[in-house]
Amino acid sequence: MARAERPLLAWSGVFGAGALALTVLVLARGTPLAGDVRLTRAVQSRESFDGVAALVNAAGTWNWIPFLVAGGVLLFHGRLRRLRWTAEHRHREALYTFIAALGLRFVDQGLKVIVEAPRPTEAFGVQVDRLRATYGFPSGHVYGNVLFLGVMAIFASSYLPPRMVRPTQTVLCAVILLGGPARVFVGAHWPSDVAGGYLWGAAALCLAAGYGRWASRVA
Repeated sequence: MARAERPLLAWSGVFGAGALALTVLVLARGTPLAGDVRLTRAVQSRESFDGVAALVNAAGTWNWIPFLVAGGVLLFHGRLRRLRWTAEHRHREALYTFIAALGLRFVDQGLKVIVEAPRPTEAFGVQVDRLRATYGFPSGHVYGNVLFLGVMAIFASSYLPPRMVRPTQTVLCAVILLGGPARVFVGAHWPSDVAGGYLWGAAALCLAAGYGRWASRVA
């Protein structure tokens, strides 16, 4: 293993360890965890967050669309410029990272089935916009945002005009950071569900990026 991949894989291990510890805690105690109800009420008391939450939740629901479009651009970009894959290291790294992220996308769904953590209900004195049949831990919206939008933010500088890189990365990071509070605001998840989404998503993102860097070097 080269030095280039080690930091990413190390961070994947750190986030993964935190995610696993939280998952074990949820399995042992169930949700809501201590503090979940209080934090949910605090977030939901911010009525001014309503419009922002709606936009961020919509972005999280459809985060796979810009990701797939970006994947198409990766392939089309290579054909357009007739790139030699062995010579375009950064391009190959982006492509392999994209493939790895696709493979990791449904990890959260498997975790939901294993953990079987219920979502918030009005019985706890919190607001719920609608009842959802699926389990809550970890938050799939947050996990997908961190993984998909994170990959796009990492490689934005390689494919966008310089003047568009910073605004694009800012928007992507804003959706990632606000995605968790937005899910709590509408009563879709407990804060612990959201924390699980961030931790598992960060672990998956670092793993995908580490794989992309390794695969582009050895391919």
